[in-house]
Amino acid sequence: MKIIELKSGSMCVSISNLGARILGWQTLVNGSYRPIVLQYNNEGDYLSDRFYLGAIVGPYANRIKNGRVNIKEDKVLHLNCNEGLNHLHGGKNAIDKQTWQIVYSSQSAVLLELVIQDMWNGYPGALELKAEYTLENQQLRLRLSAQSEKDTVVGMSAHSYFNLNGTNSHRNGLEQWLSTSATHVNTTDMYGLPNRPAQPIRHTQYDYSTRQLLAQQKGAEVLDNNFIFSNPHSETILESFDRDLKLSVSSDYPAIQIYTGGHLREPFYKNQSVCIEPQFGPDMPNCKTHPLGLLPANTLQQHTINYTVTTD
Repeated sequence: MKIIELKSGSMCVSISNLGARILGWQTLVNGSYRPIVLQYNNEGDYLSDRFYLGAIVGPYANRIKNGRVNIKEDKVLHLNCNEGLNHLHGGKNAIDKQTWQIVYSSQSAVLLELVIQDMWNGYPGALELKAEYTLENQQLRLRLSAQSEKDTVVGMSAHSYFNLNGTNSHRNGLEQWLSTSATHVNTTDMYGLPNRPAQPIRHTQYDYSTRQLLAQQKGAEVLDNNFIFSNPHSETILESFDRDLKLSVSSDYPAIQIYTGGHLREPFYKNQSVCIEPQFGPDMPNCKTHPLGLLPANTLQQHTINYTVTTD
């Protein structure tokens, strides 16, 4: 495993070529550095990581029902199923477990690349994936791109677990404030798939249109839902309990998965940190009215995720 350190002002972010993942992130708060992403104590533990800790997930992030995608009327993809009958985050030993090539790196940026072969985990290809991290002032920008030789399905995301109180603090992930400009949410069945059309979040347990303390919000301990933006302003904000540190996540994706770590287990604990994952959403390539994530052959797909950290 190779590690690249990005530094800018009061922030330091560690990137690994294993899964193109964020290994560590520290930012200066009240005169001392605070670790804000969940990480293993030993680098070797990432080889058997079950939680996608800090990794780029995909090629398609989230779940696809039965691993089937109708990319054309006469063509159905059969993707590898690794969560019961579902395909999750790219299938078994997906891109989070692969060693990416470091194309270039500096103190402020790193570009990683991964080429997966035709029909790997059911994805037509060859499929060329890139992840570029750039740290400038108080913002970490992640550019994701993909291109395939064949029609396929792609929609990568980043899977860091944030605890702005400090991952070494006594406060858990639910002791954070959450707000989002998303207007709708996908409620899900027992398999994590949408069970009805997206619903407005206002006046429901999913109403984070104004800042809410997760620990006081009904159902927050099992929150693992896709929130949908209906306007160009895509922003989700997480704040520490004392509100001395704020993280704003924005992107050009139409939705964001918010997951409060309800399935975390040893060496971590349930709800220790919170994932905020910009993406297309669960089973969206099969949406009958507006499918998302279908990538025609020799077409470039690009998305940007911005993480902006501010202190009070």
